[in-house]
Amino acid sequence: MKLLLITLCFTLLSFNHASYALIDPDSLDASMPVVSYLIPADNMKIASYRQGAPSHLSVILCNICQEKTYPLAAKAVLELFRQPLIKSKLTFNLLNKKFAKVRLGVDRVKGEIIYLHLGASSDDELSPEQKETINPAGVKR
Repeated sequence: MKLLLITLCFTLLSFNHASYALIDPDSLDASMPVVSYLIPADNMKIASYRQGAPSHLSVILCNICQEKTYPLAAKAVLELFRQPLIKSKLTFNLLNKKFAKVRLGVDRVKGEIIYLHLGASSDDELSPEQKETINPAGVKR
């Protein structure tokens, strides 16, 4: 009887732990090479720097996603409240977090962040130049 009780407890704990398992965000809709996310500002932090500016960002892209680190593309489009942001000012703005939401684009083929809009909202759209770089199939030209 004791063995049965221990087995039952172990099984229940195993199922409970499995329900909290986080997944790799790149495994969601893997057929899409470029994906845009709108995330809370607290779900992003600087992972590393290069030449005084952030080079890698750690992000949690969804409620069931594990934290993942992506490099910032050399030509990434940076914006703060829909205004251009220079890379040297990015650290200050990421640390201050005077915005609630961040929209970021991830190129899954290259594994990097291609745009970062600080202070974005769900009503914002891609800029005309970003729309030109992505065709209807979602593949960069």
